[in-house]
Amino acid sequence: MEEKSTSIWKSALTYGFYLGLISIAISVVIWAGGILESMGLFGGLLIGLASLVISFIFLFIFAKSYRNNELGGYANFGDIFKFAILVILISTIISIIYTYIFHAFIDPGYMEHLMAVMQQKTMDFMESKGVPEAQMDKAIEKFKEIPTMAKTLRQAALSGLIGGAILSLIVAAIVKKKEEGSIE
Repeated sequence: MEEKSTSIWKSALTYGFYLGLISIAISVVIWAGGILESMGLFGGLLIGLASLVISFIFLFIFAKSYRNNELGGYANFGDIFKFAILVILISTIISIIYTYIFHAFIDPGYMEHLMAVMQQKTMDFMESKGVPEAQMDKAIEKFKEIPTMAKTLRQAALSGLIGGAILSLIVAAIVKKKEEGSIE
């Protein structure tokens, strides 16, 4: 049992580190390419969905590798779920550290810039649809408040852990594999 416990931590740390680096690489591409700014109002949603799909694919690959290489090709739901949730936890911690470094040192004005771009895109969209000015003013008020560092980090942690827990459940349900003749 000790070998299995050591194995799960070593594998989860390794794969969590990889998933964290993948997440950082995606963030850097989005930032450097100005992708979020150019996509407009629903760009954040599309990028979030794409990131979720990419995370699912890698978590699936990592869990299957863990099952085959560390557990002899067979694993129950609980073993895979524990592994996947640890990978997500480690990846989320790495992503939060990167988010802090990014907003504190790399581009401290990014949120203000992003909010200004989104505010302008919202105004342009609403004007093109003939929305009354009173409604436009009300909608634009939402862009006045720039999220604080604490709020940004809290949001990154919550979305990473909640989304990751859901992904872990799905991956565990798919990757589990019973031994021939075993009852589970």
